[in-house]
Amino acid sequence: MISNKKQKIRTRSSHNCYICGAKGQPLYHGLEDRLFGAPGLWDLKKCPDPECGLVWMDPMPIEEDIGKAYETYYTHEEETNGRNDNLKKTICRQFLRKLYVLFRFFAGLDRQWQRVYMMYLDHIQPGKLLEIGCGNGQRLALFQSRGWIVEGQEVDQKAARQVYNRFGIKVYLGKLEHLDLKETTYDAIIINHVIEHVHDPVDLLKECRCLLKPKGLLIAITPNIESRGHRIFRSCWYGLDPPRHLRLYSVNTLRKLAEQAGFTKINSWTTAANADVIARGSFKIRRTNKHNTLKWSDLILAVKTLWFHLFSSLSLLLNKYSGEECVLRVVK
Repeated sequence: MISNKKQKIRTRSSHNCYICGAKGQPLYHGLEDRLFGAPGLWDLKKCPDPECGLVWMDPMPIEEDIGKAYETYYTHEEETNGRNDNLKKTICRQFLRKLYVLFRFFAGLDRQWQRVYMMYLDHIQPGKLLEIGCGNGQRLALFQSRGWIVEGQEVDQKAARQVYNRFGIKVYLGKLEHLDLKETTYDAIIINHVIEHVHDPVDLLKECRCLLKPKGLLIAITPNIESRGHRIFRSCWYGLDPPRHLRLYSVNTLRKLAEQAGFTKINSWTTAANADVIARGSFKIRRTNKHNTLKWSDLILAVKTLWFHLFSSLSLLLNKYSGEECVLRVVK
């Protein structure tokens, strides 16, 4: 039964774990959308089974209304190239960005970031690639420049139109299961920070499995609910992102999803490559309860972010599951 009628985004109760069926226990209550201002207050529950530990929204936005949470999403933003900034802020931001690039290089973090941005396909012979939830299309354009035949999928009409207008890349509009794409078509399918937005992730992975060629690769990246950052920031952790992140995963729960989708050659790990992005957002949320647009002119925030990124990378040496993002790699 649809509940919470006072909210503009309608919801349904979701008491039990999607993966194992256990009844969820309260984790966080009354969270706002700190990033893009979608209406409503949101609760998260966690599976009590230590072999699972899935986190999800209860109540959960219904599929018919979830688009309301994306009306001011980042994929709708036009590039301004700093035109609205004054000269002092622009110079300060450029200086801090260069400082961070140098830090990342000398700390050995640059290579990690490049591998993640290429979805760990940087050493793979180019073939035909599909990106699920391709967003602004920048990653597809990069793959195309490196010899891949690329296509995208989006449910956001505005984002899909912008990708085609900017890069000329074909983007299929609609849910994957409704597109009637030809089976065994793609050498690789990539899913970057999308699976946490999906109401039925097992069904999505099943569809991807059908679309992959034999020995084709699927790579998915998603926030890691067992990360060092979540342990530190708790309800202010940037990776929570209610109400868009319907479920939050760990290495273990991602493996279980892949198994339920029929994959058998499964590998999963965590990375701290983008710990700076998550830390920057988390520090801002903890300080103001809002994310807004993070300004590099905040020197204290920049320094905190750099140190967090460094220590997150070092903590992986002690706990390989502590990275801010989980990576799932499966072979058909």
